[in-house]
Amino acid sequence: MSQTGVNFTPILNQSEGFRKYIESEVLKIIKTLAEKGETSKEEIQAIAQLTLELIKPGMSIEQLYLAAVKLDDNHMELAPLVYKIMKEYEDKYEKKALDQVTQLVRSRQFDQAEEVVKKVLAFKISN
Repeated sequence: MSQTGVNFTPILNQSEGFRKYIESEVLKIIKTLAEKGETSKEEIQAIAQLTLELIKPGMSIEQLYLAAVKLDDNHMELAPLVYKIMKEYEDKYEKKALDQVTQLVRSRQFDQAEEVVKKVLAFKISN
């Protein structure tokens, strides 16, 4: 279990599971919005349509992550989900990259370690 209360470990190991998780969480949010009755039918449909446009079968974990962080650009109701996804993804993959850099440095492969660090920084800057 993570600090956000969601266990991502099994689902981040496979992109289909991650995609299904995102879709399921969006559906829960849509259901809650519909039950409260404070959100228009059009707005709920727009959230569903955006999710279908951004989150597609066959996407890699990285592609799903990059698409998922866009979900709340026009729909703030999805911000808590986007935050959970960002936090868990970054925690998991930053640690993996750090472990890889540490191993490369220990084996004196400094150029390769530098390349990994550059890739991580470029990814973080682009998001």
